[in-house]
Amino acid sequence: MPNHDQDQLDPIPQAPEPKARPVGATEYSWCRSVPLGTGITVLALLLSKQPNIHLLQTTLDTLQNSRPLLRTKLRFNSATNTFSFITPPAPHVRIQPLDLSSTADIISNGDQNMDPYHVILEHELNKNSWSTYLDQSSDAETNVFFVTLYTLSENRWAVVLRLHTSTCDRAAAVGLLRELLVLMGGENQGGIAEEYENEAEVSLGIEDYIPRGKGNKPFWARGIDMLGYSLNSFRLSNLDFVDADSPRGSRVARLQLDSDDTQKLLDVSGHSVFALLHSSAHYCFFVMPFT
Repeated sequence: MPNHDQDQLDPIPQAPEPKARPVGATEYSWCRSVPLGTGITVLALLLSKQPNIHLLQTTLDTLQNSRPLLRTKLRFNSATNTFSFITPPAPHVRIQPLDLSSTADIISNGDQNMDPYHVILEHELNKNSWSTYLDQSSDAETNVFFVTLYTLSENRWAVVLRLHTSTCDRAAAVGLLRELLVLMGGENQGGIAEEYENEAEVSLGIEDYIPRGKGNKPFWARGIDMLGYSLNSFRLSNLDFVDADSPRGSRVARLQLDSDDTQKLLDVSGHSVFALLHSSAHYCFFVMPFT
């Protein structure tokens, strides 16, 4: 007898749809600024041992699962002139490994008096994957997170994470770097491991996390801000740029303190200090030796 149950095939399961949300007001300001070169966050790790790419990729997948914004794509709709975050259901950002020859080609285009590691850092700062958004006549969709492994020499490697600041600003980058190092080391600190047990949902816009009424400014405070903006615009309009036409680029400023100066700083602060300050135009990198 024919088995009618077998004739009724189970429907093919549908793949999960990507989640989407419009960018918030603060995120929108970064979306407008980054194509011009302002607002690219770069994290760089200098390694003396060749990293395990499989372990590193697994760690990045874990971060993308716990922090969905890392796996989002930034989409621009030219018809509505709006930006939105499109979050695929699974991690998709992959490491781009560059061998010694490819890395040497990049380093040769930089300042030969600089450490190759710093040349790579400046190269990443000036590598704008979102410049296509300057053309507002066409749609665009790009990742907000890129990872590259550079081979500096036979015993030096650099892992560089480059992010759109609308998804990871300077403050968040410190936490992201800490989580990456903890996961790579297989450690369980501060409850980080527990966060990864459950997949996180797509986050809200920055403004949605501010309690109702906390973001409101008094009338006079807004008036003072507007007056300050006006005065600053008059002051900046008188700046005389010697060269306003040549291409602009981000550079790294490095300041190294000796043991005596470091101790003086510790005496003032009262605790260990490692300062890494950066802006959209340049980095200030303080190297402080400890004894």
